[in-house]
Amino acid sequence: MANTLDSVVQITLTRESTAVATASFQIPLILAAFTNFSERTRSYSNITGVAEDFNATDPVYVMAQKLFGQSTVGAVPPSVVVGRRQVDSVTFTPVAADNTDYTVTINGTIFTFTSGTTATVNTIVTGLKAVIGTPVGITITGSTSLTVAPTTPGTAWSVTASANLTRVNAAPTESWVDALDAVRQSNDTWYALTAETHTQADVVALSDAIGATRKIYGTSSQDAAVIAATRTDVAGVLADKSAGRTFGVYLPTADAQYPEAAWIGSQLAYTPGSNDWDFKRAAGVTVSNLTDTARVNLRAKNMNMYSALGGVNIFQDGNMFDATPIDQVIGEDWLYARLQEQIYFRLINSLKIPMTNRGLVIIENEIRSVLSQAEANGLIAGGWTVTVPDVLDIPVTLRAARTAGVFQFRARLAGSIRKVLISGFLSV
Repeated sequence: MANTLDSVVQITLTRESTAVATASFQIPLILAAFTNFSERTRSYSNITGVAEDFNATDPVYVMAQKLFGQSTVGAVPPSVVVGRRQVDSVTFTPVAADNTDYTVTINGTIFTFTSGTTATVNTIVTGLKAVIGTPVGITITGSTSLTVAPTTPGTAWSVTASANLTRVNAAPTESWVDALDAVRQSNDTWYALTAETHTQADVVALSDAIGATRKIYGTSSQDAAVIAATRTDVAGVLADKSAGRTFGVYLPTADAQYPEAAWIGSQLAYTPGSNDWDFKRAAGVTVSNLTDTARVNLRAKNMNMYSALGGVNIFQDGNMFDATPIDQVIGEDWLYARLQEQIYFRLINSLKIPMTNRGLVIIENEIRSVLSQAEANGLIAGGWTVTVPDVLDIPVTLRAARTAGVFQFRARLAGSIRKVLISGFLSV
């Protein structure tokens, strides 16, 4: 051994600060049926990236624009996940023109045919088929239109085309819920779901699926039945189901403007506990002109609205379909996740936490740390308490299973003020 201090003092350093993945509550998901890319999901940090993959009229682009476009009225999400629902066939019909380029991109490979004089739909399709040939795993058919499909249905693939090829997607081959499950397997870092569909059966199915998770789902409707007293519309059905992880917005232009995406885009990026979703403005959403009767009917179904109040266009009322405030659900999910993460962090970064009262204090300190942050965020009020079991009061069977009894905390949600009552007394 060399004549160094190592010959006298030998040191071994072990890093005991392994990071734990923390759940994000700031990232939304757009779920839609398309073939613009083959991956199940892609993440975007701005609308420019979305524009590279989607046209300005595509539902994905419209929703992403609403999510990213709220910087003047709220906090913009750091990123957006776009999830793909499988489509197994796309048909393109040319808009016939002489001496014009027609381009189809399949699985990233670009194929271009240039029409000559007296171009017809048939000559353009025939020319495209000749240029494309027989790509591996792809079937090309058609004479007056060009149909492109994966040879094996369900295969990941992509196809796009120039604007002079009118596109029609075949009906998707998987349900919205199956698509959601596939997206979660690919990327589950998102928290708030938005979807291309506003069809009632689809919305109810997605709401049921989200209800079994610790995520939320925002949707909207322009169905006139929503503002009526009926209970068979999407809002009535979800309210009767007490869908506590789904919120909805009524807007006559909902299918074109996706107000739920604008609302999520302006509020999701705030720290959970720091904001109430009620009384919030939006960019790019047309205000509803509602009668008093319509407002009563919407509130009876816990359906939110975007309308003018005091000369300001705002979202009202900021609740899920079970009447729970949206911000409360997000805050409770944040608290649940942070408690899990912080205690797990301590477990994996300790040689062991002994089954003693001193060991239980280590867990207690982690709980107190999270609750202190929750108070600082505005999620809970001060005065909260934590109760720790005495190790000898923990049943022997639990101690033998190395389960540390039951820790309890009591805290009051800070909530927010949505209504103010004032009594004034004037005299002369």
